[in-house]
Amino acid sequence: MASTYLLYVTIFGVIGVAYLWLRDARIFYRTGDQTYRKAAYMGVLFTAFASMGIYFAYQQAEFIGLGIVLIALYLQGKVERNKLFGPDATATDRLLGTVPVKTSRGSAPKGEKNK
Repeated sequence: MASTYLLYVTIFGVIGVAYLWLRDARIFYRTGDQTYRKAAYMGVLFTAFASMGIYFAYQQAEFIGLGIVLIALYLQGKVERNKLFGPDATATDRLLGTVPVKTSRGSAPKGEKNK
């Protein structure tokens, strides 16, 4: 089967959906914020849904595959999340999901002593 460039665009879109899912999971792991927990769980479903777009794109239905990936990206953006990034956060911080680590059970962050 001959594939067009749209198959590769679809694959790149699925990689983007999976990246956003893993970023939400990382933020939940670091902060324990329940809104990011829900977003990470929903990200599993959206990534699986977007992966179905690769199948359609490979079967010469590129526009259906791209549509599925775009729907998954749209739905992933609609999941409610708390605003953890301050006004001084850079684009790199948002891209990588860099947030302050929530300390657990009275332990101090690195470099500080418990009082």
